[in-house]
Amino acid sequence: MGFNKKIAQDEARRCPQCAVATCLPGCPLGIDIPGFIRLLREGDTALSLERIKQENPFPAICGHICPAPCEQACVFNADGNPIAIRSLERFAAEFGQGKAERLTPNPRGKKVAIIGSGPAGMSAAYYLAKSNLSVTIFEAAHEPGGLLRYAIPEFRLPQKVLDEQFSQLKLLGVEIQTDVVFGRTVMIDEVFMRGFSALLLATGASLPLFSDLPGSSLGGVYYDKEFLYRLQATNKEDALAISRQQMIPGSKTVVVGRGQAAFDAARLSVRLGSEVQIIFEGFEEEAGVDAEILKESREEGIEVHAMRVLGMVGDENGFVQGVKCQKMDVIEAKDGLKLEPSSDEPIIVEAQTVVISNGQRPNDFLKNYLPQIKWDEDGSLWADAQTGMTSMGRVFGCGSVMTAGGSVVEAIAGGKAAAQKIIKYLNQ
Repeated sequence: MGFNKKIAQDEARRCPQCAVATCLPGCPLGIDIPGFIRLLREGDTALSLERIKQENPFPAICGHICPAPCEQACVFNADGNPIAIRSLERFAAEFGQGKAERLTPNPRGKKVAIIGSGPAGMSAAYYLAKSNLSVTIFEAAHEPGGLLRYAIPEFRLPQKVLDEQFSQLKLLGVEIQTDVVFGRTVMIDEVFMRGFSALLLATGASLPLFSDLPGSSLGGVYYDKEFLYRLQATNKEDALAISRQQMIPGSKTVVVGRGQAAFDAARLSVRLGSEVQIIFEGFEEEAGVDAEILKESREEGIEVHAMRVLGMVGDENGFVQGVKCQKMDVIEAKDGLKLEPSSDEPIIVEAQTVVISNGQRPNDFLKNYLPQIKWDEDGSLWADAQTGMTSMGRVFGCGSVMTAGGSVVEAIAGGKAAAQKIIKYLNQ
């Protein structure tokens, strides 16, 4: 639940308005955090939202799912009680909406094509359209949003919030074409033949880093984005019934790994009636999520264990039965506490479903389709740091396809930076 007006103003009043605001460097988008909080404290929600949108076009999205590095940089974080900047941003987005910005489409300039409608593509489209360029987004899926729509559960990012952001883009004159597979149904030469002056690759990093753990290919073993996509891609009202019919997840689920996608998969499994454990080799503070997510996960019945995963164990039919784990002992070392494998025998944690969260990388299809473009050794797209252009003229890149992962706010920042570079290129 978001803040109401009283809670938001009380929280805003806690902000000390530091002379040197340590939260500012923590925000990849460079939002004037003390400024928008001060306006909330003064009761001007619409102006507060306007201040946020000077740097962040999608505060409603970030207000729900941003990992909030700014809160980690807050002076109060040392006491474990940082200002709830993300929640205040969400409040401003919910209660200042419709007052802060009047969208006036005027797409009269040169044409820019964007491949991919995730956060990076959305952000680039916003800033390009605001500069009076004619923008078309090509999206392979049935609905726009990329992993925002298909890999983030409804309880974290409501679909209506995402739909509202695309409605705003359309009001700016952005055209969105879905079910268009770049390299299959539309080719790069065709894009430029249609009169586009620049093309931006914002295709994200949707493929998993495959695990070499024994048993990774057993039935009932999924990767986090695959698992989330299988459930999110269905009609949301039918997701529960379909998942139970297909036995996704089973009665006991183990999530192997850490990070936000791991916890999203775990929390969605709980909501679908499964008993869930998250297992990774590390301390809780190394779980890759903030304390609030950890707390909520525990309240929902999820168990978090520090163990070394040795592999998955299957039955005679090739389906997973459990996860073989080595318990860890906490050892006191010179530089602090650390974990070491226990001398005890390995244990088998029962599971009919296993979700592996091992990181992600860009899809190989794009690399195979455009071998003439330079790619980095890790499979991510290369682009010039100054111009944002790839090794192919008029073709730019941004977001996770270049960074092989990262947070939503980092992707939005990447799209914003790419748009600025494209604008500079087109104005030459």
